[in-house]
This record gives sequence, structure tokens and C-alpha cells, in this order.
Amino acid sequence: MNHDQGLAEQLRQTSEDFAALLARYSALERRHESLAATHAQLVQATQALAGDAEPARRQAAHTLFDAAWRDELTGLPTMALLSHKAEQQIALAWQGGARVALLVIELDGVLPLAETHGAGVLDAVLQASANRLLQVIRGCDQLARSGPHTFTALMVGPKTDEDLAPIAQRLLGALTQAMPLAQDRLVLGAHIGCAFFPRDGTDVPTLLDHAAVALSVARLEGSNSCRSYSLSMPDRLQSPVAG
Repeated sequence: MNHDQGLAEQLRQTSEDFAALLARYSALERRHESLAATHAQLVQATQALAGDAEPARRQAAHTLFDAAWRDELTGLPTMALLSHKAEQQIALAWQGGARVALLVIELDGVLPLAETHGAGVLDAVLQASANRLLQVIRGCDQLARSGPHTFTALMVGPKTDEDLAPIAQRLLGALTQAMPLAQDRLVLGAHIGCAFFPRDGTDVPTLLDHAAVALSVARLEGSNSCRSYSLSMPDRLQSPVAG
């Protein structure tokens, strides 16, 4: 490569790096604007709760509920709400009710999307993924967004790996179907880590920790794999579930 070619390559790389930084800045700027708008809504709702108008009080309570319990991007419950539901389900299981499994579902291949296609495309992919998962889970189950590209599902009923296998395959199948993306089609991968009550833990934090360990093992095995927790798995692989 001669001097001119080397210079041209450096300029091309610099241009690509600048474009990537600009995309990140734009995403952060939109996030800041969104947070500012949410803050304004919360302030207004708090003021309305102190007022005398009943319709305004009801609307304010609804706004505050959504802010506390709903993910802004996908509309899914937050981990705080799913954890509350899981605690209730575990209490029922102690009394002889249906068993419980917690699944941590991680999308694979989404992180570069913001840099290559813009933050809007990444948001659309996350929204589409959430909708696909909702179409698979049953009415008795719960789904939450638990991280930037991670979901957590509360499954009612599965007791063993054999019970979980068809559920996991449906979830993975839904996420790995091709998505339209500009002039192309995007195919994502996914990993699932699972922990069962009471085999792998008797409280929500322990089950989430063990599901995260299983997710780490599934990640090492490659895309589209599902693993349930076992005592033989090393805790050093553990990666906490983001709230």
C-alpha cells in the first residue's frame, strides 16, 4: 500500500469512527430529551395527585404507575413488577400451586445496530423482539425487559428441562425469524438461561442469579442455545441481570 492509499484508508476509518460517535451522541441526545419529558410528566402528575380534581388524580396515578412499572421503549413490565409477580407465584407454589421457572433471554447481534444503522433501528428491533416474545408466552406467564438487550420471563408450570424444552424452542424460534431491515433482512441469535423453583432456588434473587449463570454458559455454547442451571456451573461466569 503506497502513501496515498494509506492516507485514504486512514481518512475512511476516521470518517467511519466519526459517524459512529455521531450516532451514539444522537442516541444519547434523544434519550436525554425522553428523560426530560418523562421528568416533566412525573412532576405534573405529582402535582395533580395533590389537587382536588378526581379525573386528574386518576390520570396522575396512571402516569406514575407506568413510570414505575413499565419499560418506556417496549411497554413491557419492568423487572420490579416481574419480581413482585414472581414472589406472589412462589408463595402460591409453597402452598401447593404450580411450579415456577425464571428465564433470562438475551438477544445476540444487536449491539452493533446502533452504530451501523442508527439508534432508531435498534429500538425498532427491540420492540419487534418484545412483541414476538409476547406472542409466544401464555396468559399465565409474565415478560419483562431486564436489560438493554435482555428480557426475563416468569413461566408458571415447568418443573424440569423436559418441560422447558418446547417453550424455549418456541421463544428462540420467534426471535430468530428474519426481520426486515431497510433493503436487507436481519437475522438475530439468542441465548436463554433458566432456573427452576425450588430446585435452583427458593427466592427471586437466587433464581435470577442462577438463571444468569446458566445464560453465561449458553452464551459460550453459541447462538440459539438454552441451558438450565446446575450446581456444576462455575459461579465465576455469573453476570447479574440488569434492572
